[in-house]
Amino acid sequence: MAERGETDLVGGVVAWWARHAPELPVRTIEFTKRVARMHALTDRVTVAALSGFGLSRAEYDVLGTLLTAGDAHLKPSELSSRLLLTTGGLSNVLRSLERRGLTSQTSDASDGRSRRVALTTEGTDVAERVVREVVAAQHDLLGKAGDADVEAAVAALAAVLDPLDRRSSPEV
Repeated sequence: MAERGETDLVGGVVAWWARHAPELPVRTIEFTKRVARMHALTDRVTVAALSGFGLSRAEYDVLGTLLTAGDAHLKPSELSSRLLLTTGGLSNVLRSLERRGLTSQTSDASDGRSRRVALTTEGTDVAERVVREVVAAQHDLLGKAGDADVEAAVAALAAVLDPLDRRSSPEV
């Protein structure tokens, strides 16, 4: 476990577990706690940026996924899989976005029982603006860390996630 100083909240938790339950894999605890802490910090600035658009985190994730899908109209099941959202939760998000005129659903040409979801013109505009604002807020937050450290963290997380993604879902 790396020593980080008094402001390292995760380090204190990890040190406690190392002392009180040395049989536990402390590296696993440290890794998952640090990933959770990073998520909490980035989520805080993300949600703050989203408030100006009146969007929830889940709505933002759907808009961003549809935006990066390009011309592809995705099935709700594809969105659910990519975003790790339940189909019930996704249905609520899709209804909200459609009511706001940001997405539309059409019948799947190859399977009339299935639907396809796409951004509307307004949805594309909103998605592009909100993604830019969220990324700017996240960039400001990460600017407090060194570029080399961020690059190393990205590479390390990619290396850890790759086998996990392949094991958990061949679709993702």
